[in-house]
Amino acid sequence: MSTYLLDIRTGLLDIDQWYLLARQADLPPETAEAVIRHVQNTSTKSPGAPNSVVDVRRLLFLLKEGIAIEAGISDARWKIQGTDGIRGLVVSTYQSDRQAFIRFTNNNELSPCLCQLYCEAFVSTIEAASDSPVPAIAIGEDGRDHYTSTHIIGALVASLTRRGILVEDLGIVSTPLLALYSRQNHMPGIMVTASHNPAQYNGIKLFLQGRKLYPEGPLGEYEVTWHMVDRIFAASIPTYHRLPSAQINDFIREQIALVAETYRITCDFGRIPLLLDTANGAYSTTGATVFERFGFHVHTFADKPDGTNINAGCGVGVLEEGNGIYQSCDTDLPQTVRELVAFGDSLTASTIYGVVLDGDGDRAFVLIYDKVAASVTVCNGDQMAFLAAHVIADAWKHGDVGNSIATPVFRTTIESDFTLVPLVQETFGWTGETVVVGDRWLPYAAPQNSLVVLGNERSGHLVFPLPVGDGTVYVGNGISSALLVLEALVFRQASIYRPGPMVRNTFRTPVKEALYRDSQLWNTISRQVAATMPGSVREVRFTEEPDMLFYNLYDSADTHVGQWYIRKSGTEPKISMSMSVISDSSLDVERVMRILRQAITPMVNEKE
Repeated sequence: MSTYLLDIRTGLLDIDQWYLLARQADLPPETAEAVIRHVQNTSTKSPGAPNSVVDVRRLLFLLKEGIAIEAGISDARWKIQGTDGIRGLVVSTYQSDRQAFIRFTNNNELSPCLCQLYCEAFVSTIEAASDSPVPAIAIGEDGRDHYTSTHIIGALVASLTRRGILVEDLGIVSTPLLALYSRQNHMPGIMVTASHNPAQYNGIKLFLQGRKLYPEGPLGEYEVTWHMVDRIFAASIPTYHRLPSAQINDFIREQIALVAETYRITCDFGRIPLLLDTANGAYSTTGATVFERFGFHVHTFADKPDGTNINAGCGVGVLEEGNGIYQSCDTDLPQTVRELVAFGDSLTASTIYGVVLDGDGDRAFVLIYDKVAASVTVCNGDQMAFLAAHVIADAWKHGDVGNSIATPVFRTTIESDFTLVPLVQETFGWTGETVVVGDRWLPYAAPQNSLVVLGNERSGHLVFPLPVGDGTVYVGNGISSALLVLEALVFRQASIYRPGPMVRNTFRTPVKEALYRDSQLWNTISRQVAATMPGSVREVRFTEEPDMLFYNLYDSADTHVGQWYIRKSGTEPKISMSMSVISDSSLDVERVMRILRQAITPMVNEKE
């Protein structure tokens, strides 16, 4: 085991630099010396334990708070990944390894060099854990790199093939397709995408056995970060194979057909009209074909990618913060909704559906245009989950998925409507759980004798089990999710549920890192919440996201009636605050959030 002391602003520290920072922070000399002894002794004390990179500024803060050295080093571990891999503003200028690393950590600049370093660290992590070389890797992208020639894919291919790794290049594909391909072909996967972020961003998501990485363990994010830092501060024949598009299209059809067979999705929707918004992303050329094979009359929108228009005025991101129901006569409709209305008005059908994807195709919203009511309903991830549950519950009942002796588990994240979990529990008899933000946590480590049958994020991610080979993969494919929802709406006559009161606020700030557990900002907000809702709040700590401030909310009868939280984004320079309660709660969500927003806004501005 090796532990590196890192100043994220400058790089690794030698002993003299550590002592200088410790003196500047008024850390007792004996404590500073004990830290060095602990770091130097870790290799003999804990052979085989995971490596780690420690953020020295965070460590100094914890030690001054009186935390023991070993616990402080553990709590101050640092990883380069955010909520879902790495993402940043793309720059194509040449950078040294050290420059690329420092400029990413300080300025969120993502260069081809940084991407090379990250993926090579991923390979090193796998090889160290398995004690054998990685023979092949699958890569894919959402189209940003291809259309703007930012050379990220080229840089990855060059670095991986130099190591003698066969690179299977899937081209422009959705993230879930890349995950399934890597799982079926028993190879790691690298997806170059920034998901819902604007076109000037890009990033990387990593997959092992069809699953994203988790922080802990010998194959975790902390370990990948250590290998990256080790490479920065501390020859065989290249092989490369670009897979034919026809082969990839066949693979897409096979996977969607597997979802349809497993969950008994009707194969002919009888020419029902459907608008498909592919967000100028990964499904721009193949999405319409999939829905047409299920019998839809498809009209496409935002399906002409050029590298600068991915997620621009289209896709799920445009609808996330909007209204749940639009009137078709409104003059300020989002462009996708306007397109749906125009398409519907050109037809005789009274109900027209829409499927809106994001750039890498792993999430979706379903829209319903009711011409009689002159309204467009947007089903977000919460409402989609409840609809999809009708189809999944039927497949579970018939033994098509899961083990009949296992307990079915439904999971959602803290961003979702508070009423969703109890509604699913009451309707389907499943166990309900709430996890931190990030779709990777939805299928993570189910309790013994249990199976996660459905997980969702309000932002449109749905995951559910799919038998692949001799195992199970949790897919998060926007098209598959939409098909489950459309099956429930058209053929199961399932209803869209009405969520409870919810208010979300966003504070755009480049200094989001000021919010961490026991910081001045964190403690001030905590006191303000307690004063605004006296006697109603009980803190809950999530080990996966320790710097989030989360409260369960209770009424005077000690009934759990809602939740409140504030957290910093893992992918964007923002802090988000949310409150959600049951419909008949005595807590006035609008009033509480107005008070807190007015109090917190100057706190954040003072930090800028």
